[in-house]
Amino acid sequence: TAGIVTFAPGADLDCHEHPTSESITVLEGRLTVDVEDRRYELGPLDNICIPRGLAHAAVNPGATPARAHVAMPTSAPVRTLVPAAAASRVQPEASRGVAGKERVTRFATAHRTEAGPNTSFIDHFNAAVMPGLEMSGGYGLFMPGGRLPAHVHDFDEAITIIDGVAACLVEGRRYEMSGCETAMQPRGRVHYFRNDTDATMAMLWVYAGPMPERIVVDERCCT
Repeated sequence: TAGIVTFAPGADLDCHEHPTSESITVLEGRLTVDVEDRRYELGPLDNICIPRGLAHAAVNPGATPARAHVAMPTSAPVRTLVPAAAASRVQPEASRGVAGKERVTRFATAHRTEAGPNTSFIDHFNAAVMPGLEMSGGYGLFMPGGRLPAHVHDFDEAITIIDGVAACLVEGRRYEMSGCETAMQPRGRVHYFRNDTDATMAMLWVYAGPMPERIVVDERCCT
């Protein structure tokens, strides 16, 4: 499950927990996220991934709306309200979370890799960095002309275009996507993304699998 949540100024979610993990990526504004007794101040494109069973809450501390991308490795999200900690300790900006618990990825300092020509990718979460996690995902930036090879996954995938315009090619079909539109790619569907514009394009991607694995195939399988 993936979606976009908008928080009005001062809006908050009561403390709760899920039977699955959850990813939260700030798109606009700022969010304060409490996990147990730890408080994280998150800005645009910062991510926090919270494993199953950890009590957490979120609030928009600002005077303007905040938006976030959320994802869970389930087709039917549920939550259980739980008591909040008596007090929360603000974590330093350099904090990357707590080993064995939540993981925080700061956009400004995150490690980046190339997943295709003229691209820059950040891994937010996967089972290698969070043992036992049920999903994987991250951020991808496409420079003009940037693209991925044609590929397929052995699990479902959701890709949300958060900036610019993307060309999404899926087995002979081409879709133009922008404005937080999301492509849901079922397991086994050959696809790839490219940036045909003169501006940058960015996405958030989430795999329904614990590791970001792909099988590269001949482009003719997609076109």
